[in-house]
Amino acid sequence: MVQRALAAVVALGSLAGAQPTTPGARDAALPLEQEVRQGGAGLTTQPPPLVIGGIEFSREDDIGNMEKLSNLFGQVFYTMVLSPSDAAIEETWRSLSSDIWSLVEHAREVPSLALAVSMVLYNFFWWEGPHSLEPNALAGWSAAQLMHVSVRHARCADATLPHMEFFIQQCHLRWRYLLMLAGEVGRHLILQQRDVQSAARILRELQGYFDEMRRLPAAGLLHGALPHEVNFNADYYPAATARQGPVWQNPLQDLPVASFLEANYPTIRKELEGIIASEGAFEALDSETRNAETQFGPRGDDWLTAYMFRKGEAIEKVCARAPKTCALLATLPEIAECKMGGSGAGFLRMRPGGRLKPHFGNAPRLSVHLGLIVPDGEIRMSVGYSSVRWEEGKVIVFDDTYIHQVVHNGVEPRWIMNLWMCHPCDPVDGKAPGEKTPSYCDGPPGAMQQLGLHVLPQRQS
Repeated sequence: MVQRALAAVVALGSLAGAQPTTPGARDAALPLEQEVRQGGAGLTTQPPPLVIGGIEFSREDDIGNMEKLSNLFGQVFYTMVLSPSDAAIEETWRSLSSDIWSLVEHAREVPSLALAVSMVLYNFFWWEGPHSLEPNALAGWSAAQLMHVSVRHARCADATLPHMEFFIQQCHLRWRYLLMLAGEVGRHLILQQRDVQSAARILRELQGYFDEMRRLPAAGLLHGALPHEVNFNADYYPAATARQGPVWQNPLQDLPVASFLEANYPTIRKELEGIIASEGAFEALDSETRNAETQFGPRGDDWLTAYMFRKGEAIEKVCARAPKTCALLATLPEIAECKMGGSGAGFLRMRPGGRLKPHFGNAPRLSVHLGLIVPDGEIRMSVGYSSVRWEEGKVIVFDDTYIHQVVHNGVEPRWIMNLWMCHPCDPVDGKAPGEKTPSYCDGPPGAMQQLGLHVLPQRQS
């Protein structure tokens, strides 16, 4: 893995001043289309391959470009995080960090690169650096601008685009990420940096993006009257999403699992305390069960996890350290019978000074947090237009497919039990035999059901 990652960096090379080119050519970038004349007849041919730094990209398939570029950056990023003391890898990452800005310039000229570079900026360069608590406003705003370019490239702003094609081209993702990126950068500039002039300019752009989206016939599929109301569960269960909002106000009444967790708080906390008392035990469980994350927080250990269930399957190494908690979770069909790719349950630790950047969770699902050890200090989570703080022994139920982020300015770690459960409005997944959906689910179908689309299977991690 290390050698492949380093080879990828070498392949990208020193991008400063590099030009998109065709293999073997030394001239400036060729036009997207060129006219070839043979015998006086004008014939249009396919444009030559797009090659940057020895890597070939598509001039049309921006989703394929995104996967390719994300894999290249991801290999170096994960290696760097796993081996932070390796000077060679740190130097490689610094080199790649400088290269991203050359790629930004290429993407401004070649729209098929815009989605790829936008998502790399968001995934790996949201923070000023690996240990900085300061968001990189320039990277975030550049990501927003390029996401708008990708919206146009994929015809997501075309009023004639059929609704099915709107989803196939992932327009519902592009528009929402565009609103998140612009909105969060603007909010950071005005609330944290007190840069009113720059924030006002970006927020005006945000309003323009939102107005442009709302004029589309497909905009009714996205829901939300304000940028921070956009979410992904509305694609599946719009009635419940509209009724409950980003943070559920009556969780003990509306969700049986909430009262179940609160009733079993003493047992769950005691087993967590047993793991914490064994030095290095929680960190070992994190390394065993955690998915590879992008630049989720500014430091690799801001957010550690010990999952007991994933996709309905118990994880024995963790359950051996918390057998009573696992036995409790096994009685919950929302977890033990939930097969969707983004489901799971386990302990989460947030270290003091930690951050989780603004992001969307996987749909369709619901998040449930049980506060286990919550120290004093500014420890909060914003979800959509709401803000919450954890309490020991109390449950927070929230829709993590809204934009959400976490700030921990306390002095001790925060510990919670996290459930990523099947959505209660799902009529099949995560249900006990004969169980019905709640009445708050009643209403018109979501876009996915209207169009006959289904949740894509998750890749194995």
